[in-house]
Amino acid sequence: MKKGSILLIILLLLLFVPGFPTNGSIVQAQDEPPDRPVYIVQPGDTYYSIAIKFNVTVEEIIEANPDVNPNLLGVGSEVVIPGFEGMKGRLMTQVIPLGETLRTLSIRNQVNLPQVLQLNRITSPAEAYAGYSLIVPQKDDFTQPQSRYLLSKNQSLFQVAAEKNLNPWLLAELNQSDSTWDLLPGEVIFDLPVEDEDTEVETINQVSLIAPVIKDLVIDPLPILQGETTVIRVKTAEPVELTGSLASRELHFFPDGENSYVALQGVHVMSDQGIYPFTLNGTLKDGSHFSFEQMVILQPLGYIQEKIEGVDPATIDPASTQPEEELITGIISKITQEKYWDGPFVVPGYDPEWITSTFGNRRSYNGGPFKYFHTGVDYGGGTGLPIKSPAAGVVVFAEPLTVRGNATIIDHGWGVYSGFWHQSEFQVKVGDRVEAGQVIGLIGGTGRVTGPHLHWEIWVNGIQVDPITWLNRSFP
Repeated sequence: MKKGSILLIILLLLLFVPGFPTNGSIVQAQDEPPDRPVYIVQPGDTYYSIAIKFNVTVEEIIEANPDVNPNLLGVGSEVVIPGFEGMKGRLMTQVIPLGETLRTLSIRNQVNLPQVLQLNRITSPAEAYAGYSLIVPQKDDFTQPQSRYLLSKNQSLFQVAAEKNLNPWLLAELNQSDSTWDLLPGEVIFDLPVEDEDTEVETINQVSLIAPVIKDLVIDPLPILQGETTVIRVKTAEPVELTGSLASRELHFFPDGENSYVALQGVHVMSDQGIYPFTLNGTLKDGSHFSFEQMVILQPLGYIQEKIEGVDPATIDPASTQPEEELITGIISKITQEKYWDGPFVVPGYDPEWITSTFGNRRSYNGGPFKYFHTGVDYGGGTGLPIKSPAAGVVVFAEPLTVRGNATIIDHGWGVYSGFWHQSEFQVKVGDRVEAGQVIGLIGGTGRVTGPHLHWEIWVNGIQVDPITWLNRSFP
């Protein structure tokens, strides 16, 4: 075969390798901005994820990109985003973090605020919900402004410029102000980075809009997710007492290093998609206070439906279930200040791969409505197989119940509890201190079951969450 033919065959093969950019070009730094609104495909992107980012449908994207094969979506390819007539250039998305406003984000990206509002179909700048995927045009070769100065009471941009030896009119233009007098006390003034490393500048963090004492504030994940554990981290310049709430649940903050605090909160798996309030309140050593509130987006996750037949009617009768729920709620509502666990949890079931039902599944019992959800993870196994503690903790309950059968509850500290249902035998008693991997009971078929198995669930500050997440990452 001729050399030219071989090269042609290799080129054709490369074109059909999954992930190789076809029907789209990899954008180089020197490329001219496109004359239409396009998105540059990132690793892991699909038409579905792109549609979610830009609030359009998959069908609309396919129609706007007739020459692109959706099954061969290559990293670096350009995908035209419909619905942005009159716009041009590359569009990117960035999640709005806590403490930011649409004004600060538009200045950081050097995009006019009205354009940001138009691109995102936002009617008011107050709609800067944390977790929202904000669409912003991507500019080539620009230096991102840094948060530099905070206007104090009776202070103007012109005065700050004079004190810092800055050009007030260029500073006003950078901050999207028509004059040096438009910005109000409490607002952040941005300036470009200082090129001279020896020059000392007064810098502030983007969340200083909350309070000067706050150095960092993070919610992870953002947006918050149905049925998952949310971590709230706060770093401060000095010791502070913190309180707060997320989706109307009171938060409990624990020290996690010098002037560093963390709270863990479960998000109920049946919560509706939408926006929920996050509040943070602090008291400093001198007795002064600060408070902050921002709406946070809650995103749903997909859960399957399960029909469970052959269940004893007594185990779904409210006369039996309600008192048991109240008993469990009373136990797991107590907040222990000590944290017993360290690192990821370990699988409590006999066979880590033998999962018969996952968390959050919507359930129907004996042909009834799908008004229940699976509160944990089920591990298969025969009667008498060992159950292990997933992490260190203290046993706070070990008794037989109607629905849960022989039930054990372990307090892991900081408002985190594990529950183990349907056991054939107990191997621990209330007050026992247990370690990760220690046998605490034996698999059985007691309570509301259709066969022997282990049901394991986790509460985080009173809300059941997906235990698998606790196996896959280290909290906090």
